[in-house]
Amino acid sequence: MKTHYLGLELASPVVVASSPYTATRENIEKCAAQGAGAMVLKSIFEEQVLRRTAAYDYRSQGMGDSGEYLESYLGDEYKLEFLRLIGDARKTGLPVIASINCVSAGEGWIDYAAAMADAGASALELNIFLQPADPKRPAQQIESDYTAIVRQVAGAVRIPVSVKLPMRLTNVLALADALHGCGARGAVLFNRYFEPDIDIERLEFVAGDPFSEPSELRNVLRSTALCTSAVPELDVAVSTGVHDGEAAVKALLCGARAVQVCTAIHRSGYEAIAEIGRFVDEWAARHGFAALEEFYGKLNYGEIGDALFQRVQYMKHYPAGAE
Repeated sequence: MKTHYLGLELASPVVVASSPYTATRENIEKCAAQGAGAMVLKSIFEEQVLRRTAAYDYRSQGMGDSGEYLESYLGDEYKLEFLRLIGDARKTGLPVIASINCVSAGEGWIDYAAAMADAGASALELNIFLQPADPKRPAQQIESDYTAIVRQVAGAVRIPVSVKLPMRLTNVLALADALHGCGARGAVLFNRYFEPDIDIERLEFVAGDPFSEPSELRNVLRSTALCTSAVPELDVAVSTGVHDGEAAVKALLCGARAVQVCTAIHRSGYEAIAEIGRFVDEWAARHGFAALEEFYGKLNYGEIGDALFQRVQYMKHYPAGAE
């Protein structure tokens, strides 16, 4: 079932999220063979360049401007890997969305974005997360950095730009509206960042489970239904908690133009892409829908204004007289 996302026509609303499954030519071809509508390539991380430079520069102490030279050299080599990957991915004939993650609100975003666009990317997904660490810095100031990044990138390239947003925002609707005003064409809800765990015997932080659970979809559905109603010009993709076709249908009903899958592939193999797409098609046919446009957003907040969107309604689930 076709959809339109970021101004691109996709043969399926099932998009493979930025992940190891979009990091090599072989994996990308497997995604295409299973009917993916598009793919978001594995993110290029500015942090990787900085870490490599620091490691090499440590061994090069006393060599003058070696650190600056190495940063430039390693950055170019690292970037070249992703530019080649864009070329490989384009051979599948599917829309290729390049993903960028920089460590700050600096110029690196523009450099990478321009290079990806020149290499033939169909669109860009900005993987932004600015970790709050300063108690004196208000939320509004942090979120203004998001809009500043989008404004710079959207002004530097001619391809559509989307933003993968973190879940912990003061008002995702206000930020989505501001991002659209700065040139963003879409938003991905939400980025599931690495979350550490704690080993209480060794008294140290350890890696947590990087994969989502189906139950995580519920919070994303509410945000999607509200966002697609409040900012209908912004194409929304649901990224967290889409493990099967039923979850995909729910996201589309809330107004998402596409769903992004990763954990589903990890648990069920690349066949999960085709299975989700097939479920959406069969569900639509069963309900008499010939095209996604006929049911897309049918349950967003603007369409139904349902009381279930209001938090106070959780009280209904408690027995009468309960305190």
